[in-house]
Amino acid sequence: MNSENVQAAIKELQDAMVVMAHMETRQTERLLRHEAELEELAQARLVSEEKVTRLKEESAEFQRRTKQNLAEITDKLNGLIGFMDGYLRKQ
Repeated sequence: MNSENVQAAIKELQDAMVVMAHMETRQTERLLRHEAELEELAQARLVSEEKVTRLKEESAEFQRRTKQNLAEITDKLNGLIGFMDGYLRKQ
């Protein structure tokens, strides 16, 4: 190989290395963006899970109160039915 061919090969390799370095930089930036997005998604998931847990707890409390209210209403209705039954039997 003559000197010009060697210089041309060196220049070609240098150009290829510049392109590869640029591609690596872009890939690194892309990976960092993806990593940041994954972290944001993980945080959003935690927030969502906390909200779901809170809503389940609120729902359970609401159901407990509803059952309690229905039991009280049932007791009152049963008492009223008993009272009316006794009243009507006296008539």
